[in-house]
Amino acid sequence: MIAKKKELVNLVILSFKYENAFNLGYLNFREWSNKIKIITDIDKYNVVRILFNELIKDKIFEKKKVKRTVLYLFNPYKREYKEPVCSGVVSFD
Repeated sequence: MIAKKKELVNLVILSFKYENAFNLGYLNFREWSNKIKIITDIDKYNVVRILFNELIKDKIFEKKKVKRTVLYLFNPYKREYKEPVCSGVVSFD
C-alpha cells in the first residue's frame, strides 16, 4: 500500500502542476478532495483524506484559517500568493 500511496501522491502532484492549480487560489478541503477523486478515480473518503494529509505533510499545500474555515493552497513552488484585487469599477470608453 505504501508504494501505491506514493504513486498516487505523485500522480496528484503532477496533475495539479499540469492544470496550474496554484492559480486556483485557496480552496476548502471539499473542493480539493473532489479534484483528487477525479484524478485518482477513488471514491472512498478515507483514502482521499490519507492522500491529502500526505500532501500537507510534504508541504505541498499551505493552510490558511479564515474564521472557522480552513483553506488550502497548492504551492509546491513555495511562491508567495497574491489575492486577486477587484476594484469594482467598470468603465466603458
